[in-house]
Amino acid sequence: MAEESKRVTWSLDADAVFNPSLGIPAQPTDSLSRPQKPVKLTIFCMIQGIFVEKHFASGRLTTAEDIHNAVFEALDLPEACKDVFSVWLSSKHLQLQLKPYHCPCKLFKRWKDLLAQFTSVTYKDMDEDEPILVFQRNVFYQLKEERKLLSKTKGTDTMMVDQMKKVIDHLYWEAKVNIIQGRYPMTPEELHTLAGYQAAIDLGPYSADTATPHGIKQHLPSLYPKHMLGNSAKKLFRASSEKMENKLLESYQAASQKSSDPFNIKVLYLQLCWSKPFYGSVFFWGQIERPSKLVHKIAYQDKPVLLAINPDCIHLFSADQPSETLLYLTYDQLSWAFEPCSEEGENFYSCLWVEFDSFIRTPNGEDQRVAKRTQIFSRQAPMMDAMIELCVENINIKEATLRRVKKDQDNASSLPQLPHYVWKCGDQKLKQSQNCKEDKLVCTVISEEGKVIEPVSRLGSLKRYKKPDEAAAQPLVPSDATNCPTPSPEPHSDVQPLSTAFGQTSPLDGAGSVSTTEITPL
Repeated sequence: MAEESKRVTWSLDADAVFNPSLGIPAQPTDSLSRPQKPVKLTIFCMIQGIFVEKHFASGRLTTAEDIHNAVFEALDLPEACKDVFSVWLSSKHLQLQLKPYHCPCKLFKRWKDLLAQFTSVTYKDMDEDEPILVFQRNVFYQLKEERKLLSKTKGTDTMMVDQMKKVIDHLYWEAKVNIIQGRYPMTPEELHTLAGYQAAIDLGPYSADTATPHGIKQHLPSLYPKHMLGNSAKKLFRASSEKMENKLLESYQAASQKSSDPFNIKVLYLQLCWSKPFYGSVFFWGQIERPSKLVHKIAYQDKPVLLAINPDCIHLFSADQPSETLLYLTYDQLSWAFEPCSEEGENFYSCLWVEFDSFIRTPNGEDQRVAKRTQIFSRQAPMMDAMIELCVENINIKEATLRRVKKDQDNASSLPQLPHYVWKCGDQKLKQSQNCKEDKLVCTVISEEGKVIEPVSRLGSLKRYKKPDEAAAQPLVPSDATNCPTPSPEPHSDVQPLSTAFGQTSPLDGAGSVSTTEITPL
């Protein structure tokens, strides 16, 4: 039962406050009958960094849904877009997306407990850390639905068009913040392009008379993430700085030539962000083991990383090298499991195990298909596990719905296309993605026959997403066509499913969905 109680949805972090199994006392239910004093709450909105202040008669029992509705009314956003945004409780060290029934005032009082449970901050940082309410994008909102919003920014209904443009403005501002903070690992060329778009929006159309290297230099910190600006030692080299300013001016001019309307340029900015599979992800801090090198053992033990999770895939980024992607997997390409910490202490962490298909080079020069397991140590591992589980559950629900529609209707050609989640491949070799660096991961390597080629992990069973009507899971390849090979049309039927190769049965095998236990709200 304890194991089931942790199977909560993405908001496990907030639910945990009311979960006795996690050691935090629940709020007494008799407090619900007490009269509440009205409160004034301030909500930060991404659109131009504005704050919305609202009074709520329900006092500390005010829910995230109440706040959500109030902000929508204050910003004059369309009712049809309520699923696009959500209310978050965020600080420097922890960001939580709230469910509609959560009471932020109660969570605010227990913020130190949440920091102690899900972060590694010091007691001094806990005392100084204060969360704020933020109105931002819902992490579960589908990208394909977000793209459809553009079609509603044109039409004869002026009021609706203006409201939809506000929604696009909000999404643009949030994407820009993620770029400037270095959360999205873009290439230098893409960052120059985005900086040019932003300059055209903030500074107006390009003019050769006013846009000079000296004049544009002061805007660099607001247009680029810190890792692009370099450190103070690099700034001594004037040639390097001038080259960056000239690159920005070129991008600025190119952006102005595409359109003189700031809204159209915002759309171009968003479209470039939309092209990245990590767009709209929620980020978790963690650390991984470094490959065995003497200098690493002496200087530093683990490598800090960011795990980005969205409804379509997961990414593992290097925290100290923002442009480095260590791993990119869609949900049909991975198995995963959560392992709680077996010991208590400041330096002990839970971990998330991730397993994926790959190849290794044998001594005779041939490529051998294997499964690789790696682990991510983090206090936020329970949230990672809950987030992945809910994403898999949503995929299963959608596929089950489409299968029922297909079964009930005769004309299959008129049905919507099944979600493109499952890719099969044959004997074609899985080339390592250009932006993934498996060699920087410490992995347990297991052959197709289930034999351990490199040191065995302590974990026995992993969960894996699989279509319920499949007889056996097939090897999978990444969906990024620009970096990965095209799947072979003939499936390779000799490969066992990973769960069978390990002698364990995955909870998803033959089930088709993940059972999620909701914790009853107050």
